[in-house]
Amino acid sequence: MPGARCSILLYAGGAGRRHYSIADLVALVAVVDTAGRPVAWLCQGAVLLELQATSGRNYYPWPGGPLARGQDWNAYLDSVFAPRGPLAGLDSAHAVIAMQLGPEPGGGELQVVVMIPYPARTPDTTWVGHEAFSLADSNGPRHAIAAYVDEVERRFVTARWSHLRLTGYYWLNEGVLPDDTLLVQQAAAIVHGRGRRLLWIPSFEAPGISQWRGLGFDQVWLQPNYFFHPELPVTRLDSAIGRARADGMGLELEFDDRMFTDRRFADRLAPYLAALENAADIRGRPIAIYDASGSLIRLARSRESQHRALYARLVAVLRSH
Repeated sequence: MPGARCSILLYAGGAGRRHYSIADLVALVAVVDTAGRPVAWLCQGAVLLELQATSGRNYYPWPGGPLARGQDWNAYLDSVFAPRGPLAGLDSAHAVIAMQLGPEPGGGELQVVVMIPYPARTPDTTWVGHEAFSLADSNGPRHAIAAYVDEVERRFVTARWSHLRLTGYYWLNEGVLPDDTLLVQQAAAIVHGRGRRLLWIPSFEAPGISQWRGLGFDQVWLQPNYFFHPELPVTRLDSAIGRARADGMGLELEFDDRMFTDRRFADRLAPYLAALENAADIRGRPIAIYDASGSLIRLARSRESQHRALYARLVAVLRSH
């Protein structure tokens, strides 16, 4: 099955995250009017991910905090697979949209990708799924990733959703240092052995970008990191387009709620759209939408004329694949 042309990044399972209602999820998967009614399909895929566990430990290496343990991995899966969790909500939202619009032309199911947390190399015994590991052992991280993937597979089969299809896994860490090369290749082998794809979204200057195919990734989106840094000139997007083009990557479209509340960020989404409008080849590749705070939902529901115009422009870019 080909990868989704457009995927929404759905952050859920951590402390303080919003609970996504079915109406919220409709606004992430479909084009909606100001009343929230779906009028066209938008995203064919959803990437489920989280940065920090409810324990305060991190799912990927980040300065200033400990890495998540096996109990955090399990808690994350408990959250996203919960009866009223985001996956169940996505299944219901997809059903609502299909009832209004008919089946999605690209295949009829929402393609789901679930993150793989970065394994902490700790001597403590940790449980992943129903198995115990010491991640300090040389093969501990590989076995933990395999157990985690098997647990996702088991839970997905048990859930028996009608509108979701598990198609892959997402490597959460944004860079691959030389010491992690073998670990990523092992993760790729595990994922491929289950008939799934391994996806990645490196930051703009992350190590390992140019070697992504050799690492075992099947699809990569590049982060321009332009929106988040007001000091960066718009030429950063030109550089990101050039790098994505040279290395065969798609692009991440980035924005958050600061575009509504902080004048420094109010105009930083439009340059992404302009860059994609002027790069038909990149626009034709897979695009991921960063939406950690529900900003796409807010934009879709806004009645302000400038936001309606911006939303219409974003929809036109994403549907012009």
